[in-house]
Amino acid sequence: MVTVVSPWHWLNQDGSFPPDPRIRARILRVAQCIEYGGPLPRGFARETLVPCRRRPKRKPCPGLLWVLKQSDDAILAFCGACHADEYLIYEWEDTLWADGVMPPTDVRPATDEEDEAERQTNARDPDRLVELLERGLTIVGSDMRADAVVRLIGASGTPSDVLRAIVANARLPPQAGAVERLLPVLIDLWNATPRPSSGEVTPTEVVAGGADREARPGRNDPCPCGSGAKYKRCCLARTMH
Repeated sequence: MVTVVSPWHWLNQDGSFPPDPRIRARILRVAQCIEYGGPLPRGFARETLVPCRRRPKRKPCPGLLWVLKQSDDAILAFCGACHADEYLIYEWEDTLWADGVMPPTDVRPATDEEDEAERQTNARDPDRLVELLERGLTIVGSDMRADAVVRLIGASGTPSDVLRAIVANARLPPQAGAVERLLPVLIDLWNATPRPSSGEVTPTEVVAGGADREARPGRNDPCPCGSGAKYKRCCLARTMH
């Protein structure tokens, strides 16, 4: 038997969710149906990602809810597997989800400075870098351990050598996005690792306290630490923080 509902029986006056977790769970389910069904023309239906909650023959139904926009603009939510009706939703037009998915919000201007500050903090915290390295190795699918990568960084000629070894130990060819996430962590670890060729000091320390300004590379030149990145993207950025 279908349940006739108005979401405003549960929503706050401004359309926001109430604090009671039991009511929130119920209205969230209705809100998802409105989000899928609100933009539909009359007579059209759409499958949602809302699971059916019924238990036909005492077993959980594997189906997902469908929503159908009826001739009177009500949204009928029913299961596509067991065909049971769940909700008949009225008074949905003024809710926050009536027009479908809400437009995206660009958060980059507000987060760019926070991201850069976090990266600088990570670059100065070896434990945090190793944690990020372990996460990156998991995403890439490499069987190499983080401690083995750290030792390899200390013995290799360039970060590219380390990256090639990591990829060679991956179970499957890694996605480009996974490698892009790992590379900045490798560069930060490279710059934080003392090198025998520079008297057991790190590349970042060499650049920060090294030769006079005239001898330093240009902002767009390769960084002298050997990371392969531009100087302005690597050690120069660290010396400025």
